[in-house]
Amino acid sequence: MTSSSTMVKYVLLATCCLFQLNLFAQKPDPQRLFRLKSDISYLASDALEGRQTGSPGEMMSANYIAGQMNNAGLRPLTGDWYQNFEIVKLRLAKAQCELAFLSPTGEAMMLKLNEDFYPISQSGNNDSAEGMVVDCGYGLVLRDSSNRDDFAAAGDLKGNIAIIRLGFPGDAENPKGPLAAVANINTKISEAVAHGAAGILFLSGSSAADVPKGELARYGKTYNMPVFFLKTRLGNEFPRGVRMVMKSKIAVLKATAHNVVGVAGKYKRKKNTIVICAHHDHLGFNEFGGSLYTGPLAIHNGADDNASGVAAMLELSRSLKGLKYKKNNLVFVAFSGEELGLLGSKHFVQQCPVPKKKINYVVNIDMLGRLDSQNKTLMINGAGTSPAWKTTLSALKTDTGAVRIATTESGLGPSDHASFYLEGIPVLHFFSGQHADYHKPSDDENKINYQGMANAIAVMEQVIAANTGKQKLPFTKTKDATPGRSNFKVTLGVMPDYTFTGAGMKLDGVTDARPAMKAGLQRGDIIQRVGNITINSVMDYMNALSAFEKGQKAEVSYLRDGKTMTTTVEF
Repeated sequence: MTSSSTMVKYVLLATCCLFQLNLFAQKPDPQRLFRLKSDISYLASDALEGRQTGSPGEMMSANYIAGQMNNAGLRPLTGDWYQNFEIVKLRLAKAQCELAFLSPTGEAMMLKLNEDFYPISQSGNNDSAEGMVVDCGYGLVLRDSSNRDDFAAAGDLKGNIAIIRLGFPGDAENPKGPLAAVANINTKISEAVAHGAAGILFLSGSSAADVPKGELARYGKTYNMPVFFLKTRLGNEFPRGVRMVMKSKIAVLKATAHNVVGVAGKYKRKKNTIVICAHHDHLGFNEFGGSLYTGPLAIHNGADDNASGVAAMLELSRSLKGLKYKKNNLVFVAFSGEELGLLGSKHFVQQCPVPKKKINYVVNIDMLGRLDSQNKTLMINGAGTSPAWKTTLSALKTDTGAVRIATTESGLGPSDHASFYLEGIPVLHFFSGQHADYHKPSDDENKINYQGMANAIAVMEQVIAANTGKQKLPFTKTKDATPGRSNFKVTLGVMPDYTFTGAGMKLDGVTDARPAMKAGLQRGDIIQRVGNITINSVMDYMNALSAFEKGQKAEVSYLRDGKTMTTTVEF
């Protein structure tokens, strides 16, 4: 499962609806348990080296999944098991990047790449600019009663080079003021483009401003112009008559990633399609980041995240093949690139081999292997994306053991179902809960709860069977936060327990060397207050973080073993 920060795992699980199923104990099906263990043991083995998107291990994973789909009687949907797409592995400034100042007399001062300047992530590739230097101050535009426009005040920018300082004046004293809302780099670039800039050079500004790194982001919006940061201080004033030459050359290294797509039965004979999916990529050796591990280089095998989801998807492809599909095809998809930002599922919906209007609903399985043996809580997210889900979930009957179902309404979240929800398609996401091994090399096969997986799969089989003979399910938009965005600059470095339904926020993990651990917080603690803000849910915690800046301290009140305790954290 992808993560937009080391702390944010599932913001949208702030409100859960919990109910107890009427259950009876049942002996495990040994053949099912054997198949699940066989699938996970291979996918999470060191031989696949963590299944990093676009790696040889990911190709091995895709080949295995295609073979298992074939053995289950599925067919390729488009004549080929694989839906391939390209990913960007690396963007790197090439030696041909240039930055030079030209004096009015024609003298040139050449600056050195990486020593004096470097392109930032928004910079274009194979783009150049030459023009007069126009000092635009902090590059702030406020369309309110103040009518502030640093670009207009600087003079004619069209076809010239904008010099912009980072941050805004007085930001350390007033981080919540009106200037803060327009002081981020992307806003400044957008305004400079709108005012006609041919290139942009950022300088250090206020001491509190974040300085862009020399590492170029693999994805994100770029502009058809050079956008550089000047490391060398040349003074705060740029004399008139100085011209600048900028050349941006970026090397882009790509790789091929592989979705795997199979269909049960005769696809063209059915009116609508049910998509059952799980992502098969993971973090590899943490080449692209995302790990919460701070030790030496190690394989991240991702047994729970998400070999478990793939194994469950494959098991459903075997058990559902004899189902009377009636009006629905069953399409099974193993996505790649999920850990890099839902890349495989986004590609699938953009280049959809199934007409999107014909997709009835989506069942996404991400991290199903660690059902807690004590609370036995299975999360089902997306229950608000169709009115049919509440009817289905409330009617569940099973004898698979004591399973508690916790539901959330939102169709968004850091997993592949979000790509379909944004297309107006009902979704459900099955998730067995967070744990301390998340995004670490310790997420290994020997920690999988196979009986818990079998119990969860039995629930999924009921949900799918109950909705295969019906007409297309209606879609409902849920109240959502935007995934991957936040309005805070700090984090405690904790992982919430999203299956916890009491007051406060229970910690399921504490990251090494982060503020929470330094303050003595531990797994199992229940945070009740941060500063003056009461915490009753994950969402309350997120809102609390927005009130703090780096370097600030706050008192945290929490429960440990039933006792109220306090500590002070420094962000």
